[in-house]
Amino acid sequence: MMDSEEDIFDCILRLEETHIQQGFDEGYEAGLASGREDARHLGLKLGFETGELLGFYKGCSSLWNSPALLAHLSPQLHKHLHDFQSLLDKFPLLDPEDEAKDEIKDDLRVKFNIICASLGVSKKQLVRREEMLRREMLGCCKVYISEARNKTALEAIERAAKRFPPAAIVNKFEDAAYGRVGYTLVSDLAHEGSSSSSSSPLKSAVFAMVKTALDTINLELHCGSHPRLGVVDHICFHPLYETSVDQVSAVATSLARDIGSILRVPTYLYGAAHEEQCTLDSIRRKLGYFKANREGQEWVGGLELEVVPVKPDAGPQEVSKAKGVVAVGACGWVSNYNVPVMSTDLKAVKRMARKASERGGGLASVQTMALVHGEGVIEVACNLLNPSQVGGDEVQGLIERLGKEEGLLVGKGYYTDYTADQIAQKYKELLIS
Repeated sequence: MMDSEEDIFDCILRLEETHIQQGFDEGYEAGLASGREDARHLGLKLGFETGELLGFYKGCSSLWNSPALLAHLSPQLHKHLHDFQSLLDKFPLLDPEDEAKDEIKDDLRVKFNIICASLGVSKKQLVRREEMLRREMLGCCKVYISEARNKTALEAIERAAKRFPPAAIVNKFEDAAYGRVGYTLVSDLAHEGSSSSSSSPLKSAVFAMVKTALDTINLELHCGSHPRLGVVDHICFHPLYETSVDQVSAVATSLARDIGSILRVPTYLYGAAHEEQCTLDSIRRKLGYFKANREGQEWVGGLELEVVPVKPDAGPQEVSKAKGVVAVGACGWVSNYNVPVMSTDLKAVKRMARKASERGGGLASVQTMALVHGEGVIEVACNLLNPSQVGGDEVQGLIERLGKEEGLLVGKGYYTDYTADQIAQKYKELLIS
């Protein structure tokens, strides 16, 4: 009986020890996980704060070291600016355990305060000035490629653009019926190293896209119900926020020169990028853009020209059937709004399109075309040259009234891109993510 009681007691002790060990293990794991999570949050917080501080300091340094400001500063202040930039370059950003970082942070703070005092500005004023500078120097470019089915080529074109941050593709609109893709790119034109139009990331990204498109797409194999003059049919630069048209037209002109001289493609300038403000539609008319070359309102194959009839602004007059020509321009924001009409009567829809356009006595600043868009649908494709004054609602209403007069059913129209403000906002969101 005694042995039995001792066995029971030992069993209870062993069970208690087992539970203690089990409790310790579970508590240890829970504490470890909690500690890791707290450490993670602390690390993220410290990392964010350090990144935010350095980013602000680098922005200030970039502003202070602009040639326009440096020319008016004393030699002593030049030295302070040089020392400040040297401290930024020395900061061990990728080595958080480096003990030197705290000392460098302190030195940066001291130098920053000295420079601010010398310039007579506050940190709040610098933040506002930097934000204004960035808003003023945002540029946009829309690139229209005559292809929608060759996914391999399109993926290569998109990869090419990604090599030149901060330029980024903000929107892509594919239309298989038209055999056409529109890309919208945005970049900060004030980015370091891009103050010159010849070296801006936006220009570099677009040039890389153009080169890749010409290397991977053959216009002779292309067909679609949208007119086109080349593999890269149209490139247009637009200012965003307070950027001037002159600023983006300088980038457009530089890009056109490179396409013509390096890629050997006839290139035409229009809008603010052209000395005489030549319009895009006038160039297109001279080159036969609006005339389909196949029954059923289709454009098939390369240009039926060996030499372009109008001397290009850059590049040769000889034209490759596989590549065609390129139009490059700069202007204020243009919106594209297309309205579907459920009909096969092309003549009737052409009448509607004509009456809706400024050229035909319709809405001011609106250009239109009637284009077949799949089976049983013809679209009134519209360029809204002043969308803040005449937008999609006005166009939609007029087309619906004209449709009733023709006895045709009109569907709901759609934009092929976002507004200028939406594009700028999406670009900011891309940078943050």
